Amino acid sequence: MRKSGLGWFLGAGLVAILLAVGNLIYTCTRNDGEKYAQQYIDESEYVTLHIPKGKMDVDYGPESIMTGVLMNSTERIRTDSILFYDSIYKKHFCVFVIEPESRKTFRQGEIVIKDIDYRKTIRARINKYELDSPRYGSRENPVPVLDFDYNLQEFRDAYYGEQFKYAFSRPAYYKRAVELYLTYMMSKEEFKERYGEK
Repeated sequence: MRKSGLGWFLGAGLVAILLAVGNLIYTCTRNDGEKYAQQYIDESEYVTLHIPKGKMDVDYGPESIMTGVLMNSTERIRTDSILFYDSIYKKHFCVFVIEPESRKTFRQGEIVIKDIDYRKTIRARINKYELDSPRYGSRENPVPVLDFDYNLQEFRDAYYGEQFKYAFSRPAYYKRAVELYLTYMMSKEEFKERYGEK
């Protein structure tokens, strides 16, 4: 009996060490997005973007980004994207809907596209650096859109209880989306260049 108890204890200890090492690896290889999220938001402004009718590329791809290791699985976020070209700015823009992959209900990206699809313009909050930089705006590196005047009231019935707090474009959602974008989607090189950190 003593040996089996010792084996269980050693096995549990080994699992805990492996989880800690796994999470340390993910922590060391990501940016400190939470630290600079408010600065990114403060350096953003509202602009009117023009939606080309029938010329958006929507991706509800199965890809997701691993953010950590749990006891019997991994923690991931998924990103749905809606890419379009604005002929006034002469740049590509991409609405990113970023949320935990574990969300049990609908994909918010499916509702966000319904809102954009019938509109000619959206009023989007864009980081000024990304809007003005020649580095951004190509099809391969579009200007990210993490918030716009999404008609949440029209789609309110799709959200239940606490989900409404994290509905696309709500303040809590937007802040979390910026944190996730900076932490996992922005390259380490650009993050260091813009915020002076690894």
